[in-house]
Amino acid sequence: MKTDNAPWEDLSVQDILERAIADEEGVRDYYRRAATKAGNAHVRQVLIRLSESEQGHADTLRKELDELHLQQDLEAGMAD
Repeated sequence: MKTDNAPWEDLSVQDILERAIADEEGVRDYYRRAATKAGNAHVRQVLIRLSESEQGHADTLRKELDELHLQQDLEAGMAD
């Protein structure tokens, strides 16, 4: 992503959502990897639940991004 090093205040809403999705997915993957290495079943289950929660966050952000794209498309159509 071209915005990885840009300060948050210099980013568009789309850039912020894309960065947030990537961050959530990165943490999700971290928890998933940790779960595969956990020797304790309880710890493994906690890590799996945490990874599922992060996936939920990414899904919510992706829906917001889709809504933003729809709104932009609608606005562009009205400008034509």
